Amino acid sequence: MKLILPFIFAMAVTPALAGAQTVAPDTAMPPRPNMAAMQQLHAQMKQIHDQSRAQILASLSPAHRALLANIVGQLAISPAPNRDAAVRALDAALTPIEARNIVGVETAARTQSRALMTSARAQFEASMTPEQRDAMAARMASRHTGARTFTARPIDPGKTLLELSLGHEGRMGMGFGGPRPPGGPSAQ
Repeated sequence: MKLILPFIFAMAVTPALAGAQTVAPDTAMPPRPNMAAMQQLHAQMKQIHDQSRAQILASLSPAHRALLANIVGQLAISPAPNRDAAVRALDAALTPIEARNIVGVETAARTQSRALMTSARAQFEASMTPEQRDAMAARMASRHTGARTFTARPIDPGKTLLELSLGHEGRMGMGFGGPRPPGGPSAQ
């Protein structure tokens, strides 16, 4: 009985508190994203990834595709997989032409992906009122103190091969091979 009384009280008070916390919908929260547009963006990003994966694998010699399959298989069954050693082995085996092809395809995929994301963000921000844009800018400013700059890191062909071969599990960081988080999947 003692446990039921607080529950009943909470149920009676909750609607009153919810009514007291109403916020003007036009200014407080950004508009809900267009789910169809989000799904379309996701499909376009997947298409870019799938096309780049196919192009990269097609640029490898049969012997290097077999080596990649062997390395991925060894990582899968190893009690202590060493992804850094796998990347070094792939980098050492690739011909200069294969490495250039991988870097070129990866660079193009990154460029296309960033263009899509920039376009999607612009469309989302265009759907906001000036007050919503100001509120979003204030939230972003409070999250990010100091100057933020983006420096693209060089593309490592062996790392790119390993990541695309391992799928989502192979990502050692963000995006198409971004920086590794501390204690991430490749931490030894």
